[in-house]
Order: sequence, then C-alpha cells, then structure tokens
Amino acid sequence: MTEIDTRLPLESLLSEYARNDKLRERVSDNIDILKCVRGGLRMAQLYRIEFDPRNEYWRLPERRMAVAYLSDRWTGRFAPADALETVGIEVLTWFDKARPSVITYTGVDYAEADAGGFDNICGALIGHARKISSSPAWNELRRVWAPHRSKLLVALGDDIAAFLEEAQAKEKGAPDRDTWEPGFKQRLPWFGYLNTSSAEELRRRQAFFFGYANLWTSTNAYLGGGALNFAPVIQNTKTTVMLDAALSWADSEALTDPVFLTLGKNEQDDEPQDRCRYLSVLEVYGYLTLQRGPYYSKNSQLYTNWFTLPRDVVDQYAQTARVGKFTNAWLNAHSEKARDFSTLFQQLLQRPTKSSVRIETIDTPKVLKKSDQSEIPTLDDELRDELHDLATSELGRLSDLDAAAMMVHLLLTSKSYLEDGAKPTSGPLEPSLPQSLSTTNARLTVPTVKTSELLPDKLRPFGERALAYLKAGLHVVFAGAPGTGKTTLAQFVGYAWDQQLASLPTTFPESEAPCTTVGNSAWSPFHTIGGLMPLADGTFRSRPGIFIDPETTDNDVWHLLDRSLVLDEMNRADLDRCIGELYPLLSGSVRRVSPAGLPGVLCIESSDRFRVIATINDANLDDIVFPISEGLARRFQRIELSGGSRDDVLNYLNLDPTGNNEGERHAAAYDAVASFFNAAREFQMLVREEKDDERLPFGVAYFAILKQWIGGSLTLPESTPPEQASELLAACLRPLGRSRDWEKVLGAFIAKA
Repeated sequence: MTEIDTRLPLESLLSEYARNDKLRERVSDNIDILKCVRGGLRMAQLYRIEFDPRNEYWRLPERRMAVAYLSDRWTGRFAPADALETVGIEVLTWFDKARPSVITYTGVDYAEADAGGFDNICGALIGHARKISSSPAWNELRRVWAPHRSKLLVALGDDIAAFLEEAQAKEKGAPDRDTWEPGFKQRLPWFGYLNTSSAEELRRRQAFFFGYANLWTSTNAYLGGGALNFAPVIQNTKTTVMLDAALSWADSEALTDPVFLTLGKNEQDDEPQDRCRYLSVLEVYGYLTLQRGPYYSKNSQLYTNWFTLPRDVVDQYAQTARVGKFTNAWLNAHSEKARDFSTLFQQLLQRPTKSSVRIETIDTPKVLKKSDQSEIPTLDDELRDELHDLATSELGRLSDLDAAAMMVHLLLTSKSYLEDGAKPTSGPLEPSLPQSLSTTNARLTVPTVKTSELLPDKLRPFGERALAYLKAGLHVVFAGAPGTGKTTLAQFVGYAWDQQLASLPTTFPESEAPCTTVGNSAWSPFHTIGGLMPLADGTFRSRPGIFIDPETTDNDVWHLLDRSLVLDEMNRADLDRCIGELYPLLSGSVRRVSPAGLPGVLCIESSDRFRVIATINDANLDDIVFPISEGLARRFQRIELSGGSRDDVLNYLNLDPTGNNEGERHAAAYDAVASFFNAAREFQMLVREEKDDERLPFGVAYFAILKQWIGGSLTLPESTPPEQASELLAACLRPLGRSRDWEKVLGAFIAKA
C-alpha cells in the first residue's frame, strides 16, 4: 500500500504543532468552537422546543417591544438573578394580555392601515404598561440597581413606558430603521422567556437557547461578519427546521452537498431560500462533519496548494470532501501516526470550554460584588459546564481513526488561517493512492485553474437579489460609495448568470470571469455599438463594439452578447450618447434595431442571455462623472450597497472582532481600527442604518494598505507596530481629507495615536 503524494506531508503537522505557538493557540480556539457547535447541537436536541420566531415573536408587536425593553434595560444586569427572572416573566406575561383588547395587529409593517402606525402601537402599549404592578422582585432589583441607573424609575410600569416613549422619539428621527430596538445579541437572552410561566420551564428554555446559540453563532465566520446576514435567518426560521438540518448533517455517514432552506428578514413571502453557501453555514456544517473532512473557511483556497484536487473542484463542499478522502486514506495507511493524532485530540478535548454566548450576566463588577452574588455560580457557568460535558462525552466516544481525522482537519484549518495569502506551489504532482482507493474514479489531477477571492457573506443577499432580477429579464446596477464591494459582487453575479447557476458560488475560476469593462469619458457609439475601421488598403470595415457578440459580425445581422457584461463605473461614460440606439433592446420592447452609421449592418438583434451588470459610485469626487438619465436608469434595477461596519473592517483585515488577536501587528491594527471608529463616532460621521449597526459611508477596500501590512508584505522602518498601524490606517484614508469633516476625524485619530 503506497502513500498519498501531497504537497504537505501530513506527518509534519504534529511537529509543526509542537514548535509553533500561534498554531497551538489557533487549534485551541478551534477546539473550543468544535465543542460549542457539537455540544450546542446535543444540548438543543436534549431540551428541544419548537419556536417559530416570526409568528411567536416578530409579528406580535407587544412581544417585540417587551423584549426590546428587557434587552435594552436589563441585558447584562442579572443581579439578583432570581429577581430579574421573575420580573422578565411578569413583563412578558403582562404584555401578552394586551392581545386582543389593546393590540390586534399582526405583522411588522407598522405603517399599514390596520396597524395605525408605530406611534399608535407604541401609545397603546404605553397605556397598557402603566397598569402593571410593581412586585417585590422589582423592588429588589431597584435596591441593587437604583444607585447605578439614573433612568430607573420607581414603578415598573413607568420604567417600561419611559422606554416606549424613547422608542417613539427614535422612530420619528429614523423611520423604518428600527433604531429603537437593540441588536440580536442583546435580545437573545430573552427569547427563553417567551411562552414561559414558571422558573422551571424558564430553565429548560434557557438551556435550549444556550445550546442553539452556541450551535449557530460560535464560528469564526459568524463572529467575523457573517452575523449581519445570518442573524436574521436565525430570527425568522423555525427552530425545528434549523435543528433538524444540523442533526441530519451530524448523523449522516458521508459528506454531502446539503440543502438548507431557511427564511430571512427581507423575505416578502414565506418561501424559504437555500442558504447552504453562507460561510456561517459552511463552518457549522464543517464542525459537525469534521471527521470526514476539514471545514471550509475564507482561507480554504490553500487546500488547492497542499492537495492535488480535480481541476473542476471549485465547489466548497466537494473540495472539503476530496481533502477528507485524502486524509482518511492516509490515516488508514499510517496507523501509528493516526494514534498520535488521536491522542493529541483527546488531550485537548479535556480542557475547559470557552463560549461567547451569554444568557445571564452581570456586566458591572462593582454591582456584582454589592449584590452578594459574586460567589454564586452564574447560570452561564452551569450551562457551559453542561455543554462541555455533552461535547466531550460525544467526541470522547469517537474511534481512534475518527479522532485522528478530526485532529488532522483542525490542524489543516488552523494552518490555513495562519498562512492566508501563501503563494501556490508550482509544479504538477500526481498522487498515488492506497490500493483501496486506486480506481479510475479516484484518480486525482492537479488544478491548473486559479480561482477568485471568496464571496463575502455580507454581499451574498444583494447578489442573489441581482441574479433574480437577471432571471426576470432585467439589468442591474450596484450603487454605493467606493470600496463597498460593487465590482466584486458584479463579477460573481456575472459568472453565475453565464454559467446558468441557481445561486451565487463562493468562488469561481478566474479564467471564466465575465466580460468586464470600465466606463470612460472618451467613449462614443464606436466603442459600445461599433463603427468604421480603416484598413491598410484604404478601405473600411465595420468593427463591433463591446456590447456586440464578435462571432455574429461576419454577416449583416449582428447580435448583442449572449452572456453578461460587467460595466464598472457606468457613470464615467456618457451612456445616453453611447448606447441610445440600443435602448429598445435593453428594455426588451423590440427584438431588433437598425443602427445608423454602420454600413453593411442591416440590424442588431437582441439576445435572451445578454445582461448588463453595472456599478456606480454615488460618492464620487471626480468632475468627469456623467449624470444618469431617467431613460437609462429605468432600464436598470438599482441595488444599494452599504458602507463598512467595524466588524466588516476587522473581518476584511482578518482580525478577530472580539479582540483576541495574537501577534504585534494584528493587535496594533485592531487597536487602530477601534480608535478610528471612536473618532468617527465622536464627530457623528457614522451612518446608523438599523438597530445598533453603525457604518462608514465607504467600504472596507479603503483599508487595503493596512491589510498588506498585517499580512507581512509591507514594513515601515524605525517605528513600533502601533505607530505603523496608525500611520498606515491614516494613509489608507487620506483621500477622505478632501472632505473637511473627515479631515477633522483623521486629525483627532492621529492626535490620539
């Protein structure tokens, strides 16, 4: 039986782990995530409840506002814990009594006639809230918290009413943005209180949501920016639907391409969408099937450097399955090494489990001490211990081979994180497999295709919407400030359209990227449609423009391209002049037009596969930008892209948003980004889109220089890492200095650096 020939000797992983501190730290973090995901699944299964967030929470205004009050005023303030638990049950029970005598509307669009408007709903609930009695539990809470909370009112009903009055004011200042409602992480601890009438029942529901949250929100993808799109999925899909999907992945015998049909916040109906391509889903799936293959992350393109994969394997599920086939075959052939990997895995498994999920916490140490609860184990401690036991019990029963495979795959994913951006190894390798796998179907070849960057999770919903518009016969334009990912997204949408895919891929071969051009102020109809080109013999011929399929120009009937055209920065060209003759074709109102000024061309016919995917910078400082006429604009479906949030920037820079960044450059860059956002917030330059989502009016690509420095490809002489990080961040954002307001922000940032 011969060894598998790879570019990365698997036995070297053990020695590298022994000598590399950063690799050990990363593996330790990933072991924690593994236990959170696997233990969370079994904990949610053990305390299984059926909860429909849409019909039992979102669409009931009385519940939504009661949870908003509790999460705004009391998340992180469980002192005394039993008193706050009692008050939480009392508040939600009382608000449930508002239906149907006070509230009859069901839904989330408060502007509907049946709702009467947000102000009307809030007003009705304010009156209802004032009638709730202040129990001994409330008075006990006031004893602990009144000295520390200036807004805390004497009566419980008045305190709730004051919050709702603040919500009314916030809604008037920012309608349709839900700025009155705290974020998902703050609201999560209160979901267990819904449908609860006793402390015993509450404990069971809290245990479920603790496990459920660990299952879905512990991964690096979720914490690194995936929450923006995946948190709405968690909050709109039935718990049984998501839990059953996770159980089927964990209990299946082989890696498969899963279907993950779930709902999201922006769905206009109840039709679920397949979200198996979200990185947050990919990582959960990977941790639940880790013995069969490594999980797929944003750095997993390195697998193609280390293993000889089929050239057609660009699908992330297929790629990890093939890597898993390699590693398991190698472990079968090297039983002694397999035992070494298995032993290491079982040793690491016994360490205490860390979890970022919080159900009952006290955020103020001084209050914790004064509340006489500093020596009492918190509910979170108890739940974390139970999750640890469930995870280690299940993982401890693995066979030596499965445990070894898990360890190898953890090492591979951890190594890929540390070596993100490594150059591919040149030179083909042809693998030789153990005889049990040496069949024609198992024969592997070396990839010769370079793939694109991964599609960020935050861009996927916009791209899926664009693809739907293309399928409906429309053209699309991505609009937004520079650096928001418009061009990247247009490339993915164009590839998906050209390949007739049902959804956007996570990556694609660069050789199959869509046809792309950039708008130019010098353009004329000659460049877009075509014109006369002089020949050496003094004659002329008709030359097609970029909108025309060159394979159709040998006769007098030309055709539009039979694929997509990515038109970057379309407002840099005077398109009304350049493609005015094609307007009827773009709108689909006619099948052919006769062009002027093209001798020998009888007509130009439309193509069912021709689509324009354009981008436009709404915040462009150049004076050469042309306005977009109404006639042109109505032929495109406009999709707005938002600027970058703090977590988006940190995720782009490959930094841990929780602050757990190892290495001088990573830590210094994290501090610089935090300081910059504080300065931008101080000068009120952040855009507040919804809830607690603060964003820059530009995209993460502005921070490209800082990203190069973090990766080690750029070094500044004679300065410390904090000084370099601040200097480079300021250099990244120097173009903003053309705005006086941003000049003040940068000045304040540099002064504090």
